[in-house]
Amino acid sequence: MKDETSLKKSQRFDAHAQEAEPQLRGAQHFDEKELQFIPEVITEPANSDDDIGAVVDDKLGKTHDKVKRRKPWSLLAKLSCIGVGLLIVTETLLGLKAAWVESPWLFGLYFSVISVVVLWAGNIALSEWRKLVRLKSVEESQQVGDRLSQSLQSGEADKFINRLIDKLPSEVSLEPYLASVRDEHNDAEKLILFDDLVLSDRDLKAKKLVRRFAQESALLLAASPLAVLDMAIILWRNQRMIYKIAECYGIELGYWSRIKLIRGVIVNIIYAGASEVATDLGTQLLSVEMTGKLSARLAQGLGGGLLTARLGYQAMALCRPISFKEGARPKLSGIHKELLLELKEFSSGIMTKEPIRNKDFTKHD
Repeated sequence: MKDETSLKKSQRFDAHAQEAEPQLRGAQHFDEKELQFIPEVITEPANSDDDIGAVVDDKLGKTHDKVKRRKPWSLLAKLSCIGVGLLIVTETLLGLKAAWVESPWLFGLYFSVISVVVLWAGNIALSEWRKLVRLKSVEESQQVGDRLSQSLQSGEADKFINRLIDKLPSEVSLEPYLASVRDEHNDAEKLILFDDLVLSDRDLKAKKLVRRFAQESALLLAASPLAVLDMAIILWRNQRMIYKIAECYGIELGYWSRIKLIRGVIVNIIYAGASEVATDLGTQLLSVEMTGKLSARLAQGLGGGLLTARLGYQAMALCRPISFKEGARPKLSGIHKELLLELKEFSSGIMTKEPIRNKDFTKHD
């Protein structure tokens, strides 16, 4: 029986035959004179506006810190003050002794007058000292608030917030905060609730004050014919505004505390951040340019109104018991539009006003 299966013949493959020979290009020779290598130029990335602003803020912050650090009085200055005080006390006692020798009635009169003056001066000094301490405590409370805003613990924020509540005006509504706060909240969360539910209402009232005083200053400056009167108006309105803003946050200002607050406002404006200065300056220049096309007086009024608003916002930042959150600080970008509309309405009202005519000169025969 034949085997019907047919087998193919075996085939052998050479492994080297399957490998394709690489096609190499011919060698090329270059002359040394033709070789010109271009060195790699490493370019530093251009500094962005944020980087420049950060650098300027760092420099200005260091300068601001230097301004804040007051130089202590020298030994000679302290000895001079002590000597003047001892001289006044000695002369007063010698005068009282001479009055006693001359007449007991004269001594009684001198002693009564001096006692009344000393009590009056002491009462004023004590009141001014308390108001200065109250204003200084705001800076300390802002530092504590900045620290607690990053805290994940519980227990310290309650005491801190209670102290702030005691210093706020009695008209402040605390029901929303008391209804929202829970024992499970940590210090940072309680501080955020207090900021959003209590201090935001104070901020809204202070912003309304700033807006009103800025509009009044702008209109008064636009209508004022004298430069000296302009300066008096700005000084008067700005002092009144700063006093009202301090009252809004529960701070009563005295003479020296008002001077300290005004000095702090001016220093903060001078050493403000570069980005904030650029934004506010651009807003002011744009608005002044737009009003300058209408009238120089309107441009001057708008500039004075923006200056008043800037002073008011800085006063808010210094009187607020907790620092503004990032991005929540009030800016001039919104108020300049309102000032511009007020001045345009003021100018249009003057232009459309009909002049009063004298009937004796305008009547016809």
